[in-house]
Amino acid sequence: MYVAGFADELNEVWGTLIPLDAEMVEQAVLGHQTFTAWCNSDGRIQPQPSSDSLFEELLEKGHLKETPLDELVVEAIEQGRNEPNDDILDMFETLHERLVRAVGVVADEIARRRR
Repeated sequence: MYVAGFADELNEVWGTLIPLDAEMVEQAVLGHQTFTAWCNSDGRIQPQPSSDSLFEELLEKGHLKETPLDELVVEAIEQGRNEPNDDILDMFETLHERLVRAVGVVADEIARRRR
């Protein structure tokens, strides 16, 4: 729960304090943040806020859910399963090309580290 109100120079509160729902405040604040996707070296994907301090805070609160890459792919396929081929086939082919490219990059890095 958050509280909004006024305080003077001595930090003494005056006027009416207004309680604010924590979820509503956090959504308003996070609505103005930019996030990217972060891929950990073991294939877990998680949101990455642009602010390091916000990242640490959200991580401590457990708000940065990690999802394994393979689970994201399964979910994408499930969401498109009933779409007509004209609408989704090109997207699945692009997904496949990107995954093949990613597998190649990982294989190259493994080989480099084993030398």
